[in-house]
Amino acid sequence: MEDDDFDRLLKTCRIKLEPGERKRIKDETTQIIAYFDTIRDADCDNCLPSYQPIDVPARTRPDKVEGFYDTGKLLGNSKIYRFYIVGPKI
Repeated sequence: MEDDDFDRLLKTCRIKLEPGERKRIKDETTQIIAYFDTIRDADCDNCLPSYQPIDVPARTRPDKVEGFYDTGKLLGNSKIYRFYIVGPKI
């Protein structure tokens, strides 16, 4: 990785590094990029895609309709102004 590319990466990520950290992080980033180049060059033409390598049973609960009629508990901590719920300012 070139120095100007690494500087642009640090600026984009809003990261400030000390000189010792800078060299170490740059070396590690260069190794990671080289690893991705190795993965890209791997021959996968005869490989079938594996979406779920381990068969995981679906554990879902049954859908059951339950009524809840105590709206006082739902709206107890909220501010209401003219029948509208008032949220925080953003």
